[in-house]
Amino acid sequence: MAANTTAAKTAQAEATACTCSQFATADGRTTGCKAETKRLFAPGHDAKLKSFLIKAGAEGAEVIRTVDGIASPADAATHAAKFAFGHMVTAGITRAETKAAEKAERAAARAAKKAAPKAKTPAKVTAKVGRATFTGRMDGDHFVYEVKGKERRTLKFQAA
Repeated sequence: MAANTTAAKTAQAEATACTCSQFATADGRTTGCKAETKRLFAPGHDAKLKSFLIKAGAEGAEVIRTVDGIASPADAATHAAKFAFGHMVTAGITRAETKAAEKAERAAARAAKKAAPKAKTPAKVTAKVGRATFTGRMDGDHFVYEVKGKERRTLKFQAA
């Protein structure tokens, strides 16, 4: 009996435009929906609207909902709050904003790294100290080298 009642209600309902087609940004972007359905959303179009609202919210764009010729502008989170997936849109906007901030930080760090002068690594020099030959670096007039993990300096050496 319940199946017959549901079928009767569905048969009586008139097809209308999908709810996601009512939304657009101030610059004219829409979900692109032209579907007609007897329900609130065409199959999968609730996710389409959710994605659209997250993108618009992350950009900070104003979203306009037009129902029966009456336009109501608001931010994406306000429009999303009227649907069951509203909390997901709010979380998605926050996540997108955080991701954009992290990306900007990485870009700034990369730019700072490029602009910073590169530290010069001292040139390795091979020199003879006494009877042994060592590889080290020059520090002014001194030849600096390591022996058994300890740094040594000398003025008496011959470049090899």
